[in-house]
Amino acid sequence: MSTFERVDDLRGILVKVGLGQPVSRAFVIGTVAAGVAYIAKFPGAAFREDGSMKPLKLLSPEPDATTTHFLLVPLIAAGAAYLFT
Repeated sequence: MSTFERVDDLRGILVKVGLGQPVSRAFVIGTVAAGVAYIAKFPGAAFREDGSMKPLKLLSPEPDATTTHFLLVPLIAAGAAYLFT
């Protein structure tokens, strides 16, 4: 026998698709933000001409290292999703 549950609001939809916990929502939003930022090559200073990522200047002695890092955008998006959803 099957039962049907009625989902009326956004919170119910999120729970049904497996995003009931803030950690799950933060992971998904961070992943999507990383994909969009990578496709858009944002920030441009974090990428070399061939499309590879430059290393972080604080961790690498390479001459083309930068303080602008690609992962900053997804980390901020995931942190905001965790705190505010």
